[in-house]
Amino acid sequence: MPYTQVSNLDFNQIKTSLKEYMRAQSDFSDYDFEGSTLSVLIDTLAYNTYYTAFNTNMVVNELFIDSATLRDNVVAIAKQLGYRPKSATSPTAYVSFTVNYTNPTTDTELILKKGTGFTATYDNSIYNYVTIDDVKAQVANGVATFTNVAVNEGTQITNTFVVSTAVKSQRFILDNANIDTNTIRVKVYPTGGSFNEPYLVADNILGVDGTSKVFFLDEIEDERYEILMGDGVLGKKLENNARIEVSYLVTSGPASNGVRSFVFSGVLENTNNVSPTSFTTTINSTVAASGGEEIESTQKIKYTAPKAYGTQERAVTADDYEAIVRKVYPATSDIIIFGGEDQEPPQYGKVFIVLKPTDASYLTSLTKNKIVSDLKKYVVASVEPQIVDPSILYVEMMSKIYYNSLITDQTPTQIRDKVIGGVQSYIDTSDTEKFNGKFRYSKFVGVIDDSDPSINSNLTSLTMRKDFYPSLNSTFYYEVCFQNAFDEDCDDPVLSSTGFRVTEYPNFDVYVEDRNGKIILYRLDTVTGDKVVLDNDIGDIDYVRGELKMYNLTIIKGSFFDNRISVRVKPLSNDIKAMREVYLDVDVANSSFTAYKE
Repeated sequence: MPYTQVSNLDFNQIKTSLKEYMRAQSDFSDYDFEGSTLSVLIDTLAYNTYYTAFNTNMVVNELFIDSATLRDNVVAIAKQLGYRPKSATSPTAYVSFTVNYTNPTTDTELILKKGTGFTATYDNSIYNYVTIDDVKAQVANGVATFTNVAVNEGTQITNTFVVSTAVKSQRFILDNANIDTNTIRVKVYPTGGSFNEPYLVADNILGVDGTSKVFFLDEIEDERYEILMGDGVLGKKLENNARIEVSYLVTSGPASNGVRSFVFSGVLENTNNVSPTSFTTTINSTVAASGGEEIESTQKIKYTAPKAYGTQERAVTADDYEAIVRKVYPATSDIIIFGGEDQEPPQYGKVFIVLKPTDASYLTSLTKNKIVSDLKKYVVASVEPQIVDPSILYVEMMSKIYYNSLITDQTPTQIRDKVIGGVQSYIDTSDTEKFNGKFRYSKFVGVIDDSDPSINSNLTSLTMRKDFYPSLNSTFYYEVCFQNAFDEDCDDPVLSSTGFRVTEYPNFDVYVEDRNGKIILYRLDTVTGDKVVLDNDIGDIDYVRGELKMYNLTIIKGSFFDNRISVRVKPLSNDIKAMREVYLDVDVANSSFTAYKE
């Protein structure tokens, strides 16, 4: 019997192959397949073959993490690699506050109850920031001081399960969406009474035996989570009628990253579980919320799971450190790792971690300390991890856009908005903003031109910017490195800065610029606006190496609320690169885009 080989899953190709197969048989050698009812049968066979082949192909693809598309399948494969995808992460803020009793008290200790804390308004929405566990403070002279209390955004939920040994396949499923698994707390009441035992999550089976009070956690279908208790071999087995109490936070993820203003709404109790009836609270300081993240995406799971598997729960290589840091701090935008032996001078026994968070420029000191603490169980003995702030190199664009008003009725503002959207979309999908990132001028110019068919051309110039935080009220030496050469041949000054104040001139803002390889200090005349030179040599500018050096400055006030100072320079090349711990950031918000009719 004649037959044909089918190597293509296209419907028309399958149909053609079926016709060729039938024509090869003597009974149908002269048959008109297009004009007969047999054509319907051939179509049916072709569709059936097509769908069968498609489904088979999909099944095979879903077996491998590289080709799988459905999240549930990717999660299942990641589980086989010992990797649990990261859940949604609640932003964490740190609040210090005092509680003042307005009446005499005999209380010696005050407890801020878990699941309570503060409220915050951010972007016209109200968020709850609560403690995951009870927080205690000593009472002295009617005052209790809480210092650097970690509060997380979310609503605390408690689920209770009763163990039934009669149900062979009993499951303990947490049905809420957007659970921050880092906030899960499990208590077991062995007899169903008031006595409880805390159980800890086990990330692996090392050190786990039949008496270990641990639980395991799995992501299941629809981005939900399941609590798995021990079976008597791996983890303690629970008795019949034991009660499991699971508490956790349901979070809004990154929506409230950056909030720093809070109102106390917590529940306070003394050691007798009695709330004080008369007191006032004063918030002394806050550290802005950060670290909020959405649940790990399918694409990111496919990238991270194999790397996490390769670490084998230990940090040795740079790839190990990257995978583990992303595990303990999910809100990581980019990261670069290098050993202390690469430093000048060498610092043996240290690993330097340069981390750029997702929604901020730098990590707080409290967050750094927590990450280092979480890393300790993974690092090799005698190796000290140290987190270093990234050096952020901002690129600002000044673009004049010319468009044909005869082929569009859009306003200059609408054209400008399209350009900004196109530029931002390109940044989001390219590898520009990262450590070792590269700004390709021709790419961005092309993106601007392609933003709308009416755009004829654009004239775009660039500025590099760096921000630094001065040591206030101290005479200090400042060095700012851009790693890119400056345009020494331009007529105007290469260097400019935002205004700041120094001890010698405390009553007005001063600025810096370059003249003939020297950095000068000047102010603006209040009447004419002319530059008045105050010091014609406060440092040097190296146009080739791309460095600024400013000597013996005693700065008493910076330019902004956080006292940072911005310095801008004109690059020699429009292609800008960042190396090592320098993070490249295209600052669209501080760029200028102006559209003109032609």
